[in-house]
Amino acid sequence: MEEFYVLDTCSFYSYCCKYLNLFTDKDISLDDNSLKMLHNAFNASEIKIIIPSVIMVEIFDHYFNDEEFINKFKYEVYYRLFNTDNECNKIAIIDIDTEVLENLFNCYTENVNVDLHDKLILATALKYKEQNTTLFTSDRRIKKIQRLNHLSINIRS
Repeated sequence: MEEFYVLDTCSFYSYCCKYLNLFTDKDISLDDNSLKMLHNAFNASEIKIIIPSVIMVEIFDHYFNDEEFINKFKYEVYYRLFNTDNECNKIAIIDIDTEVLENLFNCYTENVNVDLHDKLILATALKYKEQNTTLFTSDRRIKKIQRLNHLSINIRS
């Protein structure tokens, strides 16, 4: 059975820090076992990696003010990970569509103040909840929403 790994922004940063030597200004937030799982997933055909589009928006917003970084990101991350010639399409950037928007209703709670981009990441993971899906996140607020709202998503940090 195909597995789906959904990444949040910090897990994507952590992967890029450890394995692609990018985002050196960030701390690695995932534990070593989770990072190894992600690294193996990028090379395993039975695991599809889902990256919510809001992660790319965050990266563009925070980092695309330096030409050197833009070029490094383009060649070391974008072309390497999102190769359009890749036949298996194992890595997907998922748009905000009506299903993701509908899932946002399940990401609300009065007790937890969570940024919209984090809710969109969780809503994207919910889109794939019927598949064998794991959300990679170290964000306590995302975990708390998942727990309080009884959302059926496996979380790994």
